[in-house]
Amino acid sequence: MCYLYIGVVTSPKRKRLTESSKPWPHQDQDPESPGFRCLQGLVNLNPGGPDDGGLIVCKGGHKFSEQFHREMADEPRIPAWTKEWFGFTENGMKWLKDHGLEWEKVCVEPGDLIVWDSRTPHYNVPPTGKNDRLAVYTCYMPVADASQEDLIKKKEAFEKRLGTTHWPNAQHVAPTNVAMRDGAPCPKAREVPVEEPVLGERAFRLTGIPYIKQEA
Repeated sequence: MCYLYIGVVTSPKRKRLTESSKPWPHQDQDPESPGFRCLQGLVNLNPGGPDDGGLIVCKGGHKFSEQFHREMADEPRIPAWTKEWFGFTENGMKWLKDHGLEWEKVCVEPGDLIVWDSRTPHYNVPPTGKNDRLAVYTCYMPVADASQEDLIKKKEAFEKRLGTTHWPNAQHVAPTNVAMRDGAPCPKAREVPVEEPVLGERAFRLTGIPYIKQEA
């Protein structure tokens, strides 16, 4: 089952964003639900060199996830709107360093697919070079891990073009897809695409819709 989000764009021309952005290292998985659950990913669309912004990962950090959360259980947790987001404090960052883990900028070419375990500590940085950052987020998890309620909710989100988090089982669904500007609906936004997507059999299965059981 797949999640797809198009529209990750950051530009070096947005100096205020670039200068004010600070790393917020995190993992996108609830520590109380350990083990492999989701494969996050993105398809890169522009050259992504050392100065072009993008993904920074703590290489191999997912292998230390359970040990980290066991030993750092008393560390105050950074507030978040969902339990499926865990932010790393300065003490947490020191723990990772003390265990020999290093942060690495992922350099990519157009068309490259990057995937990482949701337990992996990571963050993004804005570009400082000449290239805009442009990518498509695409994440995967077993359809067996989604309940029938999840699949029905995902179907509704898909049909109404509602936003979700990266979790393919649509754990959190936005109540509307109306883009706002200065407190009013944006006149440039549209609720449906110019051309509706034509899904092949495999793409349709990735929506999770075919796995919804029909009521007797």
